[in-house]
Amino acid sequence: MTEIRLCKDCKHYKKNWSSHIIGSGDKFDVCVHPLVTGNVVTGKHNGYYCDTTRRFHECGMIGKLWEARK
Repeated sequence: MTEIRLCKDCKHYKKNWSSHIIGSGDKFDVCVHPLVTGNVVTGKHNGYYCDTTRRFHECGMIGKLWEARK
């Protein structure tokens, strides 16, 4: 049986608290992996939404960029 890698368990996951408070759920949570943000020099958190990263970008549905939280 394979392990499912969830974004909420990844160390690059950043929760958007304002959307959770107003009831929008988790659709605005962000992936801040250095390969996704594209700005490794300044370290700004300008990543893509988690669902977009998993569907259309480097991470993919299998979670190639996923790393466990410490």
